[in-house]
Amino acid sequence: MDYEQNAHLAAAPAYALESDSESDWDDDERPPHSTTAAAKQLAPDAAVSLESGGQGLEKGQEAVFLLGEAGERLAQGVQLDDAARAIKVLVEGEQVGHVVPPAAAAPGPTLVFLTTALPLASLHPLASTLLEALQPTVVTIVSSYHLPSYIPPVKRVDPSSASSAPILSLASPSPSPAVIQLRSTGALSPFTTPNLHHGLGSSLLTLSHLSPSTTSSTLLLLPTTTPPQPLNGPFSLASPVGMTSGSAGTLYDAGGPTSLSDPGALFRELVGLGGPRRTAAAPSAALREVKAALGWDWWSPERQGGTAFEWLERQRRDKRREQAGSMYT
Repeated sequence: MDYEQNAHLAAAPAYALESDSESDWDDDERPPHSTTAAAKQLAPDAAVSLESGGQGLEKGQEAVFLLGEAGERLAQGVQLDDAARAIKVLVEGEQVGHVVPPAAAAPGPTLVFLTTALPLASLHPLASTLLEALQPTVVTIVSSYHLPSYIPPVKRVDPSSASSAPILSLASPSPSPAVIQLRSTGALSPFTTPNLHHGLGSSLLTLSHLSPSTTSSTLLLLPTTTPPQPLNGPFSLASPVGMTSGSAGTLYDAGGPTSLSDPGALFRELVGLGGPRRTAAAPSAALREVKAALGWDWWSPERQGGTAFEWLERQRRDKRREQAGSMYT
């Protein structure tokens, strides 16, 4: 029996009769809640701005974006000589990061420190605004990936030297010679399908690749065992680099491949700072190789106590106080 030819013989459902009938309301009498889909307007993009309009930023320089957990971990080894030069990055009036131009006496890349606790609707406007303001020639983005859920490639060139927690990379079609070298030595591994990556790092990589001012762009992904946060929140208020062992939300905590109680054990292995498990494989000190190949003179693996994300920790403390106060009101 041909159901399509006889479909018109069946009685129309009640919802179809009601929705297909002409409305008794005139356009000016229609209740607000009954606005048709065609009349609905898209929400405006999030308002992104730079403090002082971004004055003091030099265009056409190399830019390094340090994002989220990985950025906070690396920022511990970044010494900011002149905090007054930092330019705040604001989304809807709230600080989400800051831009630190290189000092005149010590040329180097522009450093951008950003939180990733942002709603999806703000990612594209934020990435677009920053890249437009900086117009960098070379872009390096440092973020993280969830190690337990990452699906490694089936075939490896040298399984005996492969790290169980590699630093992954995504690059533009014409990666820099340094990135090619790091991949050849095993310090970096390519981010492979069927894995997907989304978030601020992906937005920055995509838009920088499309920018005519950028010759090469690279996304470096450090492993983390912290579960991914919800795409639109609510976001955790715990510091990912808490100094106490076993604190919630800590980067590279126990349960990762190190099986250690020290939350920084995996990161120390990546920078070759020791630990019970040491190997001769290049990935055991992969971050040191990355530092040397990319010329990261602004970062010291041995240094601790960097204040580049101090503003974010203040925000977290304030929000925790607000939440605690609301419990008793």
